[in-house]
Amino acid sequence: MKLIVGLGNPGPQYAPTRHNVGFRVVEKLAQKLGWRWSEERSRALLASGLLGAEKVILVKPLTYMNLSGEAVGALARWYRLSPQDILVVCDDLDLPVGRLRLRARGSTGGHNGLESIVQHLHSDQFPRLRIGIGRPTDRRVSVVDYVLGVPPPTERTQLDQAEDEAVAAIELVLARGLEAAMSVVNSDPESRRRLEEQRQRQHARRPPIQLGMVARLFPTHWRPLREEITFARSCGFQWLQLRGSEAGLSEQELGDSFESLAVALREAGLTCALEIALSLGETGTTASGATLVTVLRANLTAIRCLPCSRVHFHLLASLSSPEALSGLEERLVPALQEAQALAAAQTPPFLLGIEQNEPAAGLFAQPARCAWLLEQVPGLGLVWDVNHTAPESVEDYLRLAPRMILVHVSDTPLPQLNYHLPLGLGTLDIEGYCEELLARGFAGPAILEIGGTPRSGGFGRDSDEALQASAQRLRAALGRAYARVRSRSAGDTTGQASLTSR
Repeated sequence: MKLIVGLGNPGPQYAPTRHNVGFRVVEKLAQKLGWRWSEERSRALLASGLLGAEKVILVKPLTYMNLSGEAVGALARWYRLSPQDILVVCDDLDLPVGRLRLRARGSTGGHNGLESIVQHLHSDQFPRLRIGIGRPTDRRVSVVDYVLGVPPPTERTQLDQAEDEAVAAIELVLARGLEAAMSVVNSDPESRRRLEEQRQRQHARRPPIQLGMVARLFPTHWRPLREEITFARSCGFQWLQLRGSEAGLSEQELGDSFESLAVALREAGLTCALEIALSLGETGTTASGATLVTVLRANLTAIRCLPCSRVHFHLLASLSSPEALSGLEERLVPALQEAQALAAAQTPPFLLGIEQNEPAAGLFAQPARCAWLLEQVPGLGLVWDVNHTAPESVEDYLRLAPRMILVHVSDTPLPQLNYHLPLGLGTLDIEGYCEELLARGFAGPAILEIGGTPRSGGFGRDSDEALQASAQRLRAALGRAYARVRSRSAGDTTGQASLTSR
């Protein structure tokens, strides 16, 4: 369990002041997580929830700043927490406006709220996140009047940005630990700017379509994610797709801690995507009553920690009538709008999409319905599975290429669909699909989904050898597709052919 304590003074007259920056940070974090300030204990207002398997409690002491320790000390005793489990967020006169500093322990720097907490915890060994408010430039203004004053608009803008950065810093502490967060938060802005520029240059050098694989985390075919990272790196993959769940992807399912896996992924140069497959009833919820948003929230810890930059729902429904399916699709629009807003509100935000189904599945199984959905939810992306697509629908799906965030690639013996075979064991024109995707501006991961299905003879077709061979085939197809697209853009039509004529 962790306590995140924002320091400030209760009451609307204090809400916009410099001294209440700690309150505003935990309020923003609660809003982002969807937690409510619904409990009062030990003269403090609390909002709480689970992040992964850990309980986190956000705290706003109601004692006024100088007596903050009374509330914090009482809560620490009630929950039997050590000082190291308490992160305090407060203002700092000695830091420039908007600058953050994260420390594991230390002096109070004359801050009355921190001094009260030290007194009641009998320790200064608690982490603290300080947010700079600067000192008054006018000598006629006392420190008390300054900290209890409302900053002017330009300074308010700086503090708004700093508060957002503080929210991200707290999430980093919870996801990766204090030491890792300190190395990021305490770096100077110029260093952060150079690192971001370097990241953007590396991203710009990546080919438009990068190869990935599905991590074999299935109950009947499970490998520790760390082993999958090693294998994916040896094959030259750049993406790993993981499996979310209704309860949320856990460290136990991956075989290691999020923090250590995030380091391994970074060292291997791999980026994660997450698929959340759900079976829905007529009301748009799961059998246990979970909504799309509650399921997405349950997976946020894994999404933030690893992190996962692209997340998509694969939705199925056992409804037979077209009217029932159409009604469910319409009911899912507000749910997907809410889920998209949640994805966009994260720091950093992640892309959210929905996977199209094969025609027999019914739900979002036609290009016209997928196009309609994308119009209803402007920020939503599409995940196109070529193995789900009948030949007569290929062109219609390709028109949606600008909205695609990810493509699933496997083979199937047309006219049969959804066999999920290794490449070369079916009849799909993978090279032709790659060429048309490139020509229409798709940029993103192409994930090999070659596990097989019951209709193709069963699961388990994704052996090391099959993945390696399929990766070689896909890489070669992409190389030829690049060459053809370059020829087309140069006006050389000698190698041009329509996809349907291949």
